[in-house]
Amino acid sequence: MSLHLTEAEVNELCAPLKQRAAQQRFIEHVLGIPVLGKRPDGLPLVGRSAAEQRLNNKQPVSSPGGFKWSK
Repeated sequence: MSLHLTEAEVNELCAPLKQRAAQQRFIEHVLGIPVLGKRPDGLPLVGRSAAEQRLNNKQPVSSPGGFKWSK
């Protein structure tokens, strides 16, 4: 098992979002999981342990700035 989520796992986590930048915003702001960077193809690098820890946590997700749906 790798240290980062695979492309299929990121796509499944962010479904139905397809654009890499939108996936990164969703992971950071909605799920509250830190993104470590981007691969050359734009896929957000998400640490497996951080994602599992955050997703297994039963507490509600709260972002300090909130997610802004409009510009």
